[in-house]
Amino acid sequence: MIESKQITAAIGKRVFATMFESGRGAAEIVAAEGLSTQVSDTAIEQAAREIIAKDPANVAKFKAGNEGVFKFFVGQLMKATRGQANPQAVNDILRKLLS
Repeated sequence: MIESKQITAAIGKRVFATMFESGRGAAEIVAAEGLSTQVSDTAIEQAAREIIAKDPANVAKFKAGNEGVFKFFVGQLMKATRGQANPQAVNDILRKLLS
């Protein structure tokens, strides 16, 4: 499911732990908990714009060369999408918006 991009790696870890504890199958867990659909790029971009707008101080730090702040934005965006956003899409969209 991770390889086919139905779920993210983070969700995969959660599903695997639940499989171990409950004995249920991955597809059953993903369906029951509504974890299968990753967030669309449009939704990621909208959430990213909101996060960036709320934190101009960190945007300024990033533009001044503080690369560590980028991880803060990634974390905030993953939190906003409940870990269902494609990590590569998150990185690409944030880089585009912050540049």
